[in-house]
Amino acid sequence: MTKQMPVFIDYLTIRQVHSGGNLPIINGGRVLRIDSDGEIEYLLDTRHGLEGSFDSRVEVRCDGHQVEFSGNISRYGRSDNLFGYTFAESIKRINALLASLGLPPFTAGLPFIFAEKGLTWSGAKVSRIDITCNYATGSMQDCEALLRNMAGQHVGRQKGSLSVNGATVEYGRGSKYVYGKLYCKTTELKKHRVKKSGQHVTDEVITFCESHGVIREEFTLKSRFLLQNGLAYLGSITDAKLLEVYNMRTQLQRLEAVKYENFNDLPKHLRATYVSWKFGYPIELSRAAFYRHRSALLAYGVDISIPSNVQMLPIRVKTITLTALSAPDWYVQKYA
Repeated sequence: MTKQMPVFIDYLTIRQVHSGGNLPIINGGRVLRIDSDGEIEYLLDTRHGLEGSFDSRVEVRCDGHQVEFSGNISRYGRSDNLFGYTFAESIKRINALLASLGLPPFTAGLPFIFAEKGLTWSGAKVSRIDITCNYATGSMQDCEALLRNMAGQHVGRQKGSLSVNGATVEYGRGSKYVYGKLYCKTTELKKHRVKKSGQHVTDEVITFCESHGVIREEFTLKSRFLLQNGLAYLGSITDAKLLEVYNMRTQLQRLEAVKYENFNDLPKHLRATYVSWKFGYPIELSRAAFYRHRSALLAYGVDISIPSNVQMLPIRVKTITLTALSAPDWYVQKYA
């Protein structure tokens, strides 16, 4: 797989403290907690929702010192976000929005090295980044088949969970580290179309997704992950680093190597294991050999640690060609 994947940002939460203060107060109201003596224990400014065109929305908050942004900047002011923006482009768009509110931009600040914390920066801190990439499977049938297949795979210790409608596979729901999902973009657009915020998606965009069998892979990188991987500060984040994270975690990258339509094409030492797994027979291997075979078969989209489901067998032996999608010229000209 090429390393230059068309990965873009889908959601960001970022904040920065400005020591000078005296910034405009922007919030959606204040929440107070008062103790039994009538004293205020704490006061919290809620985020202010900013409504953009096409019923898009992001949230901004400023208490006079700290500025915070949260939302999907790729969707803000656009009819859809089938194709979004890089991290650098997203920060530029967010800063332009802050400027329109009379707020200072998010900046990297200066780097500092501490013995305990390592490299930190004096500027903006990031607590959530959603990275995503679109793929063409070729048809809606292949899109749905791929999702059913991925529901039988593990991501680390997390087993994929298929939604009731068969259009989404989730990994790590509720995790405070990373939450991943694969989903059919056509189904999502049609589902959201009945809502006010999704009614602006054009038939042209939906038809494009349907005809290409567009599937989206998305990872929500949460604060713990960002902190542990040196991505918690704006100054330390680059698109190259986020691309590296995506390539490390993507499950669809592995599937590009699946070009085998029957077990006879597998290496000889794996055939018996695959056939035993496929038809539900006991796999008579030592623990060490089992995990060696499991690791090797994962490259072909087969996880022998999960019992074979007869409904999934036709899918596991079907070759689906994946193509990472970049925004076509007509989309850029009309919607981006």
